[in-house]
Amino acid sequence: MNNVPHLGNIVGCVLGADVFARFCRLRGYNTVYMCGTDEYGTATEMKARQEKTTPQEICNKYWKIHHDVYKYFDIDFDKFGRTSTPLHTKIAQDIFTRLNNNGYVL
Repeated sequence: MNNVPHLGNIVGCVLGADVFARFCRLRGYNTVYMCGTDEYGTATEMKARQEKTTPQEICNKYWKIHHDVYKYFDIDFDKFGRTSTPLHTKIAQDIFTRLNNNGYVL
């Protein structure tokens, strides 16, 4: 979440999944195609420092750009989210807590 997506991003990580999700829908499978941004990485922090702003502002800027680029290429996500939302945080913390409580986190 720190730069404009390029063709390599699309071909490398979302196009194949989009094609597969469309195939599954055509076959009548219950399909949810989700994607989103990871907003907590070092690259985001560094980009924010470079642009003299906050990581949140960088993510606001580039989330919109990513969303628009994928829309332009007709990439058909059912949900395109952000890791910084309260719901994502709650779900991630719940998963960690359950894993930890069951002894899967060392």
